[in-house]
Amino acid sequence: MTAYSIFSTLAAIALIFLLIHSIWNTAPEKRRAFVIPGLIQLFAASLALIRGRILPYFIPHEIVTILCYFFALYLTFTSAVSVAAVGKPHRKKLASLWVITAVAFWILAIFA
Repeated sequence: MTAYSIFSTLAAIALIFLLIHSIWNTAPEKRRAFVIPGLIQLFAASLALIRGRILPYFIPHEIVTILCYFFALYLTFTSAVSVAAVGKPHRKKLASLWVITAVAFWILAIFA
């Protein structure tokens, strides 16, 4: 298992955990709002696994590279907002996962 596989697995697991945590702590009538963000996070997790060579390429390599850079930027922005805007208990648990995921995506986008 290469380092890129480890980073891609780490990013995918963190994204899936963040999705489950967001849905779990939401009122049932508001859970429908997480459908599209959930699908986007699952797509990002699959891109991380593709880029880490755990899943086969079913999207052309250039498009996967561009999408990895996009998600790296998106997750960097999300982690900055999460660190700055939420309360201390939330910041310790979830903001750290956003930061870890952003760093993993940057490593995958640049080096893999």
